[in-house]
Amino acid sequence: MDRLSAEQIGRRQEDERNLRRQLAARRYYGLAKGLRLAGQSFSTALALTSPLVLWLKPDLGPKLAALAGLWIFASRFVFARFQQSLIEKGATAQEAFDCAVLGLDWNEVLARRPAQEDIRRASERSLGHIEHVKGWYPCSEAAGWPLSVLICQRSNTSWARRQHTYYGLFLGAAAAGWASLGAIFAAVESASLVEYLTIIALPSLPALLDWAELAKAHFEAAVTRGDLEERIAAMIREGGAREEDLREIQNGLFDVRRSGPLVPDWFYKLVRGAFERDMRGAAGDYIDEAGSR
Repeated sequence: MDRLSAEQIGRRQEDERNLRRQLAARRYYGLAKGLRLAGQSFSTALALTSPLVLWLKPDLGPKLAALAGLWIFASRFVFARFQQSLIEKGATAQEAFDCAVLGLDWNEVLARRPAQEDIRRASERSLGHIEHVKGWYPCSEAAGWPLSVLICQRSNTSWARRQHTYYGLFLGAAAAGWASLGAIFAAVESASLVEYLTIIALPSLPALLDWAELAKAHFEAAVTRGDLEERIAAMIREGGAREEDLREIQNGLFDVRRSGPLVPDWFYKLVRGAFERDMRGAAGDYIDEAGSR
């Protein structure tokens, strides 16, 4: 393990090889998000079609419900597996970036180190520009090891925790809102219980399940990230950490990355500016507090 200062971490994260690791992670995550978007779009289309079917062609209701049932099976046993494979590749590429930049030893128990050829190929296919992944960690403040690594790890956990929390709230509100609108529409159209279930409820089920399950997954990821964040903050307050402590924190980060849900790019861009300011401001505050002791 290399004991790097914040200044050294800042230089390492601008190295082209490490920037390529970030771009590769973005490529894998982007493909996983694309699969998720395609699945959610189809589920949403089924849900949006159901009121039109009730209004214009109620006889198509059972067929729409059957299609929804088939899609629930396909999305969870086909789409989900491909998506999880891409998420794991993205998490592994991100882990390679973190280990190289933060000076951490690679944990062979967690995952096999990605081949440089795979990193280069994925980075070249990434839609992001190399300038977009510069300055990943806040390294403008002077900090020695291990505070330098702890600040970076905490910034990562705090940023992701907030994203998971806010996006989980958005998904929960979307699920509750659509369920309410469906019931209201059925009542306005004087639909029977059978018509409501077959034409509105069942076709809407894939979208509602997606939103509800994703909201739950995002809240669980936020709790896990929050626990890591508190552990890191305690180490900072206590004045440092051992090499094995830093590796253990990194193990937790990798686990939640490869098992947790992804936040879509449009939401990331929406909150990025404010989160960036908060992250860098908090990093400076922690460094000032550590220096005052």
